[in-house]
Amino acid sequence: MNKPLLVEIKGVQFRNKGAYLMLLACLDGLKSLPDYQLVLSPGPNLPYPERARLGAWQKLAFRRKGLDLTGVIAKFPAALQRLFKRYGMVTERDIDIVLEASGFAYGDQWPLQFLQNTAKEVKRFHHAGKPFVFMPQAFGPFASEHSKAAMRDIIQHARLIFVRDPVSLAHLQSCVNPLPDNVILTPDFTVGLTPQANYELPEVSKPYVALIPNSKVVSKYNHADAEAMRSGYVSAFAAAADKLTVLGYQVVMVNHEGREDAELCAEIAKLSPCALVQIEDPLAVKAFIGGADLVISSRFHGAVNALSQGVPCIATSWSHKYHAMMSDFGMADYCVQDLTAESLCLSIDLLLTNKDDILPHLADNAAQLKKRNKQMWQQLWQHLLPTEQR
Repeated sequence: MNKPLLVEIKGVQFRNKGAYLMLLACLDGLKSLPDYQLVLSPGPNLPYPERARLGAWQKLAFRRKGLDLTGVIAKFPAALQRLFKRYGMVTERDIDIVLEASGFAYGDQWPLQFLQNTAKEVKRFHHAGKPFVFMPQAFGPFASEHSKAAMRDIIQHARLIFVRDPVSLAHLQSCVNPLPDNVILTPDFTVGLTPQANYELPEVSKPYVALIPNSKVVSKYNHADAEAMRSGYVSAFAAAADKLTVLGYQVVMVNHEGREDAELCAEIAKLSPCALVQIEDPLAVKAFIGGADLVISSRFHGAVNALSQGVPCIATSWSHKYHAMMSDFGMADYCVQDLTAESLCLSIDLLLTNKDDILPHLADNAAQLKKRNKQMWQQLWQHLLPTEQR
């Protein structure tokens, strides 16, 4: 009898709803495997009780800045490895397949060391004959020769790299051109997840509009002028809330991440009083977003949650991934890249004017993206499973 495949899902967590949705999308796709067991790495946003509820093995790994001992730990004696397993722990050597589902973690805006450590890990799996797969995500840019070299190693040694948008594809081409056949363009893979209402859903008056802020937009980590941007960002969302309230909507602020987003929601609510919603279950969040008449989202998967259910959405952008995603749904005209109170309110006017024309096209585009998502999983299994197990 064959032992179950150990599948590690990387780059996911429970606090950020988008990352949680990508974990759930992976688990949904893994149902096609005849027999597998889940592996997750410990982390501040992957606490043990929640990992344990999924029945996940705990991966022993150690990375601190330039020091990466994960590969060394995998070489510990077999007796010690067996002892680890008694306590629910496995090492890299035990893992059969890696699904990397970070969403957006490889480019010059992230630490070079992370990219280089991942390149080494991908090469180790390649030399062991084990698949390392990058699930649909955004990449780049790669300006330095060091980042290009690390990304070249990843491209040449990963089993599959699913790229979420044409801009990311071009960034990979800046590292390797022409790209090999293992690099495949495919859209976000959470579109097909089924929303599930639960006891967490608040009772709100209809029609309502969901506003989903994103603290990353005004984060010092991403922007040198973050403090100046924060005031304008809060004012823009408050102006949108005021406008929509006058138009007869109940405005609901949805926290799609954690503490930082909660603080931003509270700042906006001080300027324009509206309901604040905190829902932990990501599929329940999706259900709540699906009940809205309109969504304004700075969170990537907040926008995907709306559009995949046929709810018109205005996205405010801080990265190329937003415009590309909105284009996939035929909503590129409603991606606000220069956010001000005026630009956001003008987008609301435009969307409400065109809403009746938007809805049927949005439904068609969402259906096509879900179809492409199924094709992505079929491509993945063709690479991972023997013919008799597909």
